[in-house]
Amino acid sequence: TITAQGSGKLSSSHDYPVRGRGGQGVMAMDKAMRGGPLVASFPVELDNQIMLATSRGQSIRVPVDGISFRSRGAGGVKVFNTGPGEEVVSVAWIAEQTEDETDPPVE
Repeated sequence: TITAQGSGKLSSSHDYPVRGRGGQGVMAMDKAMRGGPLVASFPVELDNQIMLATSRGQSIRVPVDGISFRSRGAGGVKVFNTGPGEEVVSVAWIAEQTEDETDPPVE
């Protein structure tokens, strides 16, 4: 889970109960500790990496194992330092390339 101000956390999918049709959702992060609106929340593995992009065109690649594991309601930790007036606008999961997928050497 990543916020617009660059905070983020890892949490277990088991912490998010399934809601029925009339359910009103589940809080993914404490509002007081959130640091802006949520930008993305999706399943990842510890050996994956994510790419964060900001409103000013800056991007950074972050290993998932460097993000702290927190409970569902807890606030996040700083994953990316945004500048004044800058916020995270997009987060993408980066697929790991296997040896079969890498480009052959050019001769």
